[in-house]
Amino acid sequence: MDYVGYYMGAPMPPSYVAPILSDAGDILTFGQRFKSIIGHSITPYVINKITLAAENKIFKKHFGADFPDLLEIAKNASLVFVNSNELYDLPRPTLHKIVNIGGLGMKAASAKPLEKEYAEKVEKAENVIVFTFGSAANSSHMPQKWKNAFMNAFSKFPKTQFFFRYEGTDLKAPKNVHLSKWLPQVDLLRKNFTYLIRNSDQCCAGHCLSVPKPKSAIISLIFEDEWLRSGNNTAFLKLK
Repeated sequence: MDYVGYYMGAPMPPSYVAPILSDAGDILTFGQRFKSIIGHSITPYVINKITLAAENKIFKKHFGADFPDLLEIAKNASLVFVNSNELYDLPRPTLHKIVNIGGLGMKAASAKPLEKEYAEKVEKAENVIVFTFGSAANSSHMPQKWKNAFMNAFSKFPKTQFFFRYEGTDLKAPKNVHLSKWLPQVDLLRKNFTYLIRNSDQCCAGHCLSVPKPKSAIISLIFEDEWLRSGNNTAFLKLK
């Protein structure tokens, strides 16, 4: 939401609000602040060049040349819903029309009993690990040697049940690895002995912090903004 928030009027002081591609938190050294100023200066031009200009062309192509610029729409938006939670996000100025909805649907009341195919495997295991890169990164597109490395590593823990969100059908998994195109992640994480391996987005922190018992998470960095989120997510998971 960084630059949508900026164009709506929410300031981003470079002294403690690092740019989206930064790996800094909210306590910046002098050098990090200097890089933050540079990052905030050039990132709008980069975003416009890489994404905004191309998106404007698509909308004008399908809805007519008089379709308003997406940047102008963002500036005039009445509300912006953000997939974050101000309680565990990095501190930053905000506005009343920026609404955080992170963790929506992750309440205890929404948890359901595990289906039979999952419940039977969970009951037999000493530990359970959920392994997923979310819906944005298709794990079946990984190089084959990476897939083999994960399967070999998982096979060395026969008493641990792994649930791997995998969209393909080409992988031969060990007995203790369950492959599925979809996982009941929230329900699995409510088990006291379940751990999580996934990419460091806001959903990672939201899933781990929404459950009643502390969860351990191994965080992998896939997308550009996850360098910024990873340190913050790790800190809050340690506090939990």
